[in-house]
This record gives sequence, structure tokens and C-alpha cells, in this order.
Amino acid sequence: MVILNILVLSIYYRRLALNKYKYNEEEYAKEIEKHGFLTKYHTYELKILAKYYKDQDYKPKERKRLIYEFCEKYIEKFNRVKYFKVINSALNYANKKNNKLIIINKIPIFDTEVEYINSLQLEYVYKKVLFTLLVKNKINKEICQLTFGKSSDFNFFGGKKQHYQEVYEMAKISSDIKINDIINYLSEQGLVDIRTRGRINLLFINNIEKSDNEVMNITTFDNVGYYLDWYNGDKKIITCENCGKYIKKYNSRKYCKSCAREIKREKDRIADIKYKENKKSEKNENVPK
Repeated sequence: MVILNILVLSIYYRRLALNKYKYNEEEYAKEIEKHGFLTKYHTYELKILAKYYKDQDYKPKERKRLIYEFCEKYIEKFNRVKYFKVINSALNYANKKNNKLIIINKIPIFDTEVEYINSLQLEYVYKKVLFTLLVKNKINKEICQLTFGKSSDFNFFGGKKQHYQEVYEMAKISSDIKINDIINYLSEQGLVDIRTRGRINLLFINNIEKSDNEVMNITTFDNVGYYLDWYNGDKKIITCENCGKYIKKYNSRKYCKSCAREIKREKDRIADIKYKENKKSEKNENVPK
């Protein structure tokens, strides 16, 4: 049971790290550099770190040295021969001109976008998915702009199962309904067009009028559905008292999962210091004078 709990927590923290830093690779790299690997995906995180070193203007030889030093520090029984291909792959990836750090601090949402989605004669769960697809489309365009210097004119999404799973999780919807069923229904309504190889064309975006009136900015990307809930006056959506992130209220909850974990860690650290100080004090008091 203890081993199972450790495994569950390990998976949870991996997902937490990936969600928190997914679109801010600079912060991701800083956390990796400071604490070591945050997930089991070592190759992926080494690529992030290598891109970060390039962004810091380190020359290729310096980047190679820093990556090897990092691995020697954080990989138990590190073997240069064994990890040569992994490290070389990360370094070569970072060397490519178009592989830059992805840093997206916010995605603006305009009044006509929310009003259009809210006006649709659909159950609310479908609106939350459409809203999330809209945000994902904007994110993809921003990544395209950062990578290639220009935004895409197309509104395509998908390709892999994990893309839809991510939308499902970002939308914050009930697990009672499958994402495939939602996409099929949206296709029947003419809001998306299902293409080959798991891709869809987001037709509904073409129906939204342009506007300059921003009504919100998406600044956290693992809880996109809560932004729509908040905009529509859902009283169950509150903000984390520590970071301001939108979260769902239950019981006496005050913090998002990430902040709650950090606050607990700090409290445990302080409690541990006090415990050691008390033990030391008791020991000194028991010493014969």
C-alpha cells in the first residue's frame, strides 16, 4: 500500500510539473536546473535545459559541459557512454534555429469570442470544450509565431490521442462523458470538421466576429474551463489565496494544489526545525551541571 501511494504521488507530481510549466519553458528550465529532473521524461527535460542554456548565450561547448555536469549531479550512477545518445540528442535539438524556448505568459480572450460560445444552443459541457479548443488554437498560433516568426492561418487541432486528453483535462469537465463523443457531437452540429489522422478543423472560429475588447487573460493553462465558469458567474469558482489561480471551491479549500503542496512543505520544514531545536534544548537541560 505504501509503495502504491508513493507511485500515485510520483505520477501526480510529474503531471503537476508538466502542466505548470508547459507553456513557460524558461521557468521550467530554472526549476530543473535548481532541483534536478521533475519528471521521468529525462530526454524531454534535457532538451528544455539545453534550449535554456542556448537562450542564456552559452556557446555549444559550454552547453555540452553544463548538461554533462547536470546529469552527473542528478543521475545516480551516471555513465557518460550510456547517456551519450540522449545528451547528444538534446544538444542537437537545441542547436536547431527554430527550437527556441516557448514562453507564453497570457492568452487574451475577447468579448465576441465568449459571447459567441455562450450563445450556442448547446449543453454547457460542450461550450467548455469549445472554449478550451479556442484557447488551444491561440496557444498553437503563438507557438508558431515564436518558432517561425509568423502565425498560422489555419485552425486545425489534434493528431494524437494525448492532444484530446489534454483538452479534456484543461476544460475541467466531468469524467462521465468521453472526449471522442464530444468531438463527434460538435461535428454533427457543424462546429468542427473531422479530418484524417485524428485532426479536426475548428470551423466555429470562422463564425466569431473580430473585437479589440479583452474580457479576460488566460494565464494558467491547466484550468481553462474555470475561466469560462468564472466569467459566467459560477460561485463555486474561487481564486487561490496564494497565487490567484482559479480553482473549484470545496470544504474550506483556500489554495490550488501546487501552492498547497508548497505551503505544506514550508510548514513541515519549520516544524522540523522547531522539533530539532526542542530536542537539542531538552538534551542540554538533561546534561548534569
